[in-house]
Amino acid sequence: MQALQFGSKQRLLFGFHHAAHGAARQTAVLICNSWGLEYMRSYRGVRVLAQKLAAAGFETLRFDYSGTGDSQGHSLDARLEHWLEDLVLAARELRELSGKQDIVVIGLRLGALIAEAARQRPGLNARLLVHWDVPESGKTYIDLMREHSDRSDAAKNWRRDRKAQLPPSDGNELQGHAFPPALAEALRGLQAPQGEAGNLWFVSSDHPAPLGAAASAVLPSGEAAHWQELDWVNTPWVPAAAAGKLANHLAGVLR
Repeated sequence: MQALQFGSKQRLLFGFHHAAHGAARQTAVLICNSWGLEYMRSYRGVRVLAQKLAAAGFETLRFDYSGTGDSQGHSLDARLEHWLEDLVLAARELRELSGKQDIVVIGLRLGALIAEAARQRPGLNARLLVHWDVPESGKTYIDLMREHSDRSDAAKNWRRDRKAQLPPSDGNELQGHAFPPALAEALRGLQAPQGEAGNLWFVSSDHPAPLGAAASAVLPSGEAAHWQELDWVNTPWVPAAAAGKLANHLAGVLR
């Protein structure tokens, strides 16, 4: 595993390259994270997935969007347009690192919506998009995050002295993470992928399978993810078995 920076001087991105073990396959894999608490909750799980993909012979790259994680930029300046550009830059970096032209993009939760929005952008040209527990829409995702945030604050205030109550959100943050209105408005317009070719849905046992998707394009993870449950919001999620199942499936259908 090698840490690296790439992109432009104006917006440097941070990522990890997981080199393939042994002879590399002809296809490389780019992983797109979720955001906020879901990013934190799934961080180790995404790393495990990258490690298992590399062990299966896939050159793999995972990265942080600009204004998030360890990438450059202030979180209040984060914009969807920048994240879509980041995805294309990450695809280019992966091709340069691996020497492979064929890439698969795995998007987890919000990352799947972002990958779908970037599908037609010049420079991405993904052979396959894997949507891991993709929300129905950006609006559905944000509404769930706000519900969790409000319920969490209410639970904390119930235990606090009246003089130390948490104030209502000012609209620029969500679950303790900077969330500028311009970003929120753009994300609300994102739509989940439909049943077209070139998609694979990887779904947890407590997440609905997409309507209209062929049975052959749906891969059950075999584990519950608890995205909808408030008690799990701050609980690390390490889907080692699920990550192995996805890596093994891709190894069986891709060269």
